[in-house]
Amino acid sequence: MRIILIDDEWNSLDLLEKMVRTVDAELQIIGKFQNPLEAIPHILSGRPDVLLLDVEMPLLNGIDMIRMLAHTSCHFVIVTGGDASHWIEEYKLERTFQLHKPFSINELRSVFSAIARLSKTTANKPDA
Repeated sequence: MRIILIDDEWNSLDLLEKMVRTVDAELQIIGKFQNPLEAIPHILSGRPDVLLLDVEMPLLNGIDMIRMLAHTSCHFVIVTGGDASHWIEEYKLERTFQLHKPFSINELRSVFSAIARLSKTTANKPDA
């Protein structure tokens, strides 16, 4: 899986990177950004499978970013200290998961497993 990480706090971004690398050596981090606006061109050109992002960020919050990128095939993982389920439901955000801070390696692993299953199911669907 190709992954891009976005969090405006450098310490959180570094911790997230370490945790992703611990989950599975085959997970490939193709970008790491503190500024969500700088990340957008890299997301569009790099075509990641997964975008892990914070909700509360200056310039562009995580929910608005997901809404902007909904047309992509990317899966989204919201990393938050709160509960984003009301946003996920309200905006009908598809392919969106959430992790509550602080989260464990096992919780992160479970999200990646769910994304892998969903991707496999989607890839095996016959065209309509």
